Amino acid sequence: MCYSTKGSMEATRLQLLEEASWNDESKRKLYSTPLFPGFPWYTATSPPKEREQPTRRFVVPYFFTFRVFVKGRWVGRELVDVYSEEHVHHSRSYYEACVEKGRLQKISRSRCNVRRNHMKRSHTAGEPSGADASAGDSSNANGPLQHGDVVLHSVHRHEIPVRMGATGVEPIVLAAVRICEYGILVVHKPAGLPTHASGRYFMNSCTAMLEYVLAPRRLHAWLVEKDPLLQSLVSTIHLTGRERDELLAYYLTDSMEEDTVPIERLPRPCHRLDKVTSGVLLLGISKVAARRVGEALMSKTRQMEEILPRRSRFESDEGTITFDKLHMSGATVRKRYLARVRGCFPENSMKIRFENCPGDKNKEGVLADSNEKDTTCPINGGLLIVTKNSHEGRRDATDGMNVKTFVNSVGVPVLFTSPLRQYRFSENETIYEDLNESYGTPIKEMFCQDAMTLCQPLRHYQSDHSHHKDAGTNTESLVHCVPFSGRMHQIRIHLSDWGHPIVGDVTYNTNERGHDRQTFYFCVDELPKSFRDRFYASDELCWECGGKLPVASFDGSNGSRVALHAWRYEMEHKSLLACSDVVDSESITEGQILGYGEGPPPSLECCYEDAVRMDVGFVQRQGPVVIFLAPPPPWVVE
Repeated sequence: MCYSTKGSMEATRLQLLEEASWNDESKRKLYSTPLFPGFPWYTATSPPKEREQPTRRFVVPYFFTFRVFVKGRWVGRELVDVYSEEHVHHSRSYYEACVEKGRLQKISRSRCNVRRNHMKRSHTAGEPSGADASAGDSSNANGPLQHGDVVLHSVHRHEIPVRMGATGVEPIVLAAVRICEYGILVVHKPAGLPTHASGRYFMNSCTAMLEYVLAPRRLHAWLVEKDPLLQSLVSTIHLTGRERDELLAYYLTDSMEEDTVPIERLPRPCHRLDKVTSGVLLLGISKVAARRVGEALMSKTRQMEEILPRRSRFESDEGTITFDKLHMSGATVRKRYLARVRGCFPENSMKIRFENCPGDKNKEGVLADSNEKDTTCPINGGLLIVTKNSHEGRRDATDGMNVKTFVNSVGVPVLFTSPLRQYRFSENETIYEDLNESYGTPIKEMFCQDAMTLCQPLRHYQSDHSHHKDAGTNTESLVHCVPFSGRMHQIRIHLSDWGHPIVGDVTYNTNERGHDRQTFYFCVDELPKSFRDRFYASDELCWECGGKLPVASFDGSNGSRVALHAWRYEMEHKSLLACSDVVDSESITEGQILGYGEGPPPSLECCYEDAVRMDVGFVQRQGPVVIFLAPPPPWVVE
């Protein structure tokens, strides 16, 4: 019924394959990159005392050179001063030693010619050499930095390990290839894996793993020979022969030894999907395709901004709104999520709405461990009961808590319209993954943004998590969520604010957090033995190798997985056709542009049977709409 673990292999077998890859010279050459002499990943299992997700995928330590243009606030300051103040996880003496050994240096603006879009590419990110090394001005590293200078910082990099999906080693699933038709790849991302490189995640990211297997040197082994190690990263188990041919035709170059995908053909995410969230991820096969799909997906935000000022027209004295008013005319995009939440949804939300208790900070939108005062967004009046038409449901709405027979036997659908709190940081950026990291950027300002989320209960479960105290119940609920705006963490915040936090969400629910903080130090014995004996050497400047700095420090589950799944993305077929820059537009017939799939456009409503139905493909046509689908994870049916 659920395919989320299909294609995944056991950790023990994966470890055997990783070890064998370092003993076979032909395999080692196949897997090697300019940064790695062989397969970059290895699997480690924590001691049995760890109850949940003991298996993680690590990246073997490697040398990496960070390249960054001098920021405006750095101009006129010395390099060591900047790094010792802004990167406090290392001491000033460490950065001084890096300067002395040429690990931290600058390239004068008059001596460098670096394209910004090449700064972070993996095949150019190793030790500085050649032009970089000769241009580096290490003798004057403490001189004033100038606009246009490039700073090089070479480190022995230990990436944070990831726990991919329920098993810890679930692969990315390449679910569909639509290069010629739409210019996109459809993947199912496991929870726990970042979408793209960020912070201390580089190779341990969805885009990096895709780029690795799509490289011409490995493409045939991965796609045709189905090499098990490459398939453990990105599974092609669901692809048809036609889709494989389409992928080969686009990514296979004249040189089979090319180790990198041409930059103009890199798969690029078309939208945001949090590390902790699983489900549908659309990637453009070119910059143009990714931008066009992304613009279409963002159109719903603009539609929401037009609708919110008219929200008062929808509200009645009874606090209801009808489904037909939520069917926005001209809406070309709809995202649907499945969430498993604490409590019998929406009972807690109804209590907050009807009892009007503004003094409860946990229900008014304060971040779970925030020490700030008076930083809440108002939620009073921010809930509307959704009815099927203009006359259904008014009696139950006014009766307050009598909601179990409302609309269906599961519960009443509701529309959350309360503002969301967001945080503005230095450099006018917003941190959204690790708000509680000790090395994170301090909060500069809290502000509120308008948002709308439809939440419809589909099923209730009896949970065995009796140690949780949400509403004094062991009940959990499956909720169908449709965001009408594109705010950061919108579904997670709305559900938490209204008394039904998502299962596993340690960021917005303190009850989910474990009491012990897990700190992981680098353990050389966990490396594949052949790699350890032949290639690994401890770096004297590396604090992780020396045990001075942990590789990772997790609070509870570190937010690796939450019970939130990007289930379906729906877009107009016509708008998607314009995204492909692979085929000549003249080859697209009028029938293709205007063609409809079978049946009417998808309804906004949903039922449990829809959520668990698996006799349909991952890409469907329904009326003028294309549906991209990811099968439900195990927690939907368990």
